[in-house]
Amino acid sequence: MTSPAPSRMPREQRRSQLLRLATEVFTEKGYQATSMDDIASAAGVTKPVLYQHFRSKESLYVEVLDVIGEGLLAEVRAMASQAGGPADRVRVGLQRFYEYVALKNSLRLFTGHERVSAEVQQRVEEVLDAMSIELAGVLTSYRELSEGESRALGRALITLAQTTAQLLHDAADEEEREVVLSTMTTAVVDGLMGFTPVDASSARPSAAQG
Repeated sequence: MTSPAPSRMPREQRRSQLLRLATEVFTEKGYQATSMDDIASAAGVTKPVLYQHFRSKESLYVEVLDVIGEGLLAEVRAMASQAGGPADRVRVGLQRFYEYVALKNSLRLFTGHERVSAEVQQRVEEVLDAMSIELAGVLTSYRELSEGESRALGRALITLAQTTAQLLHDAADEEEREVVLSTMTTAVVDGLMGFTPVDASSARPSAAQG
């Protein structure tokens, strides 16, 4: 008696599986280094099956950006429920951003270091714009900002969050990570005014004075 043939995976379930695996491959290898063969192999399907669901590597990559972008947006929105004042929100937000991108290895998809098409770059910009407005709205909820101001400030904050994530990743130990988090939190919340001023009497004379 022969065993029954395995049932085919429903189309939507298969598509979700392919998208999840493509996200893992793209985040590990980057856009240029990833081929449709790589993704098909990871999913255990043939390349024609992959093309039944996604018309090209580019269109698949755009959908991957959407998946990662939604995850990052969810992290940003979750900061709104964080207890405490602005400094607490900023600190937790920077920490969670680092933890998320470190876990997903997804920051490389949004750093602009990949050579991508105009369509892909446009989608990256749209995701970053959405994150910028959300992030600025959460971190500066105690200030009135226009949409343009929010977008500009949000982009700056995302750049700072990216830098912070890299510094936390490179830190030698928890003590160094604490210094990074405290410094960046102060910079966001209070700017240079948040740091101890130099005693004018002990400041080194400038070259012009010398």
